[in-house]
Amino acid sequence: MAHELEQLTKSVDLIAKTTAEILEVMATKEDLKGFATKEDLKGLATKEDLKGFATKEDLKGLATKTDLEQIRVDLRDFKKETRENFEEVNEKIDDLTKLVVDHHERIEVLEEKVGV
Repeated sequence: MAHELEQLTKSVDLIAKTTAEILEVMATKEDLKGFATKEDLKGLATKEDLKGFATKEDLKGLATKTDLEQIRVDLRDFKKETRENFEEVNEKIDDLTKLVVDHHERIEVLEEKVGV
């Protein structure tokens, strides 16, 4: 019986020691004053509120970095083609201007001969 009593005392001592260690690391009411309360958490977004945000599936349709790089390349090519087209148009305008000036000079000569 003395042995059983000694074992029981050791068990109670171990439980008391473990309980004391737990109590030392537990937060007190004073420690918890800075934490959010249930009332504080009511202002946060709910699952229902978050349903309006885009999902991964929604975002799949958006442009990727690769898509954007291709757009840059296409835009650069378009600018180059446009520049080349304008150069061609400007050359044609220059040719037309020369033609108009030439015809204008001819018309002036003809008007002088006719007396207009």
